[in-house]
Amino acid sequence: MYSDNECILQLVALLCAHHVEHVVVCAGSRNAPLAHSLASCPNLVTHPCVDERSGAFEAIGLMQGLQRPVALCVTSGSALLDAAPAVAEAFYQELPLVVISADRPQAWIDQRDGQTIRQPGSLHNFVRREVSLPVIASDEDRWYCNRLINEALLEAQAPVPGPVHINVPLSEPLFSFATPELPAVRTMSRCFAGTMRLDDEARATWQKAGRILVLPGQMLPNVRTTELVRALARQHVVLAAEHLANLSDLASDPACPVVTRADLVLAGLASASREEAERLAPDLVVTLGGHIVSKRLKKYLRALPHLVHWHVSSDGSMPDLFQHLERVFACPVPAFVQALTDAGRSRGDAAFISAWTGANARVGTALEKAVAPNAQKEAAFSDVYLMQRFLACMPEGAALHLANSSPVRTAQFWPLPGGTRVFCNRGVNGIDGSLSAAMGCARVLNGPVFCCIGDLSFFYDVNALWREDLPGNLHILLFNNQGGLIFRTLPGLASPYLASHIAGANSLQAKAVAENAHLAYFSAATLQDFERVLPLFCRHEGSCILEVQTNPELCARAQQKLAAVCAQAAQAHAERA
Repeated sequence: MYSDNECILQLVALLCAHHVEHVVVCAGSRNAPLAHSLASCPNLVTHPCVDERSGAFEAIGLMQGLQRPVALCVTSGSALLDAAPAVAEAFYQELPLVVISADRPQAWIDQRDGQTIRQPGSLHNFVRREVSLPVIASDEDRWYCNRLINEALLEAQAPVPGPVHINVPLSEPLFSFATPELPAVRTMSRCFAGTMRLDDEARATWQKAGRILVLPGQMLPNVRTTELVRALARQHVVLAAEHLANLSDLASDPACPVVTRADLVLAGLASASREEAERLAPDLVVTLGGHIVSKRLKKYLRALPHLVHWHVSSDGSMPDLFQHLERVFACPVPAFVQALTDAGRSRGDAAFISAWTGANARVGTALEKAVAPNAQKEAAFSDVYLMQRFLACMPEGAALHLANSSPVRTAQFWPLPGGTRVFCNRGVNGIDGSLSAAMGCARVLNGPVFCCIGDLSFFYDVNALWREDLPGNLHILLFNNQGGLIFRTLPGLASPYLASHIAGANSLQAKAVAENAHLAYFSAATLQDFERVLPLFCRHEGSCILEVQTNPELCARAQQKLAAVCAQAAQAHAERA
């Protein structure tokens, strides 16, 4: 029998899954449920000990002899500090020591309770990873606990091995041992390789999976990556691309089943039949690059119960974005895509590919139809429709910097001109620094650099223009809707203080800013004004600002209605099917 504590059950099961076979267990009461469960596991060899300092060095000797990771289990308080000399030794010998410490509940730290110290961080200088496990009270807690343990155990055995610290806060009652078996747990793996090749298990998964979704996040423009992904897409793998992936040129290749509007495709699932929703559900998702803009896409993939997720990251980082991560490939994106191409595969699930590409085409048609009837209506002078007109006018081969937060989302509705290089500060998704980053691009890139930015982002970063040597190729399209537009589109956000305290309402104008910075200034307060000055703005020789003054409530309604049009198109198809 094992402890009934879910954290302990996850920890013991994952020690076994990661091939940690030997554990030095030091005596104590707070770690008694850990000691009992470790000793009860038939797949572990436990070495009981009283002195933590001695036990930790015993673990050093075991690792030296076995050349395998070894765990050390200690109770709370100064027992953990007594292990510090051996942990430092393991750090400099590059030995994979897994330190497991029982701890008191967080609420009792610094309350003069016995054997209670600030344990998290106490070995910080000599461990490669330290985690403190949560109390499991929900599915999210369970996923978080599993992820933390996997990350720590993988870090111990990374290309440069070293000690890690897993802290386990435990509340009373401690001594309930009624669980007969360890649970099935998700085990993550990580592949580090100079020359990227899929191992036998990964190759088998890749070749057998018919419903594969390759999902690129934010990536810098890279010709080799684009061509490799093009070859991958031609192998009948579905590719869901966002503008920030810098793969939008693939959409013009009829041989590539490229999905460019995944977010809008999924908007129709709320009212779709179960069969229609299942047609879009992948077996395997492979993520490349960085951040993904679409919240709807992330939520959809998290809800799939049997999804397998692979992620590619050059540094081996493990973002479990969809809560289904199983493998991380620590290599550059081109090397991994080449490995997939080399692995080969038969034709993918035709119905799955057709479901995605067909839905993507229907959304595109719905958007095209939506533009025409709104061309002269009030809704036409809204950010989302003005973005479409701007992108249609922007020259090919230009650089486009999309500011957070509404511009990067409204741009996703529309196709980009050929050869567009897209940039955005999606690492943290903050509004600060968008204008400065665009100016940095303009300094080093040839040709025009366009920055689409909202008023909050613009005025927050207006000091970017506080210099004498501004580049001569920066074109700033400022959507001035007197506040943060995204706050007006969030469902359920109803407050009398929405404009004043949440959305940052303001009446600032950019004309004086342009004059002070010696920039050419264009403005538009009507659709006719915008159509007149847009070509002048796009072709202007030198840096300039086009300030478009729109109504925030109208902009929010137009964006919501346009998304609804796409959802209705998907729903109508589902009903006919």
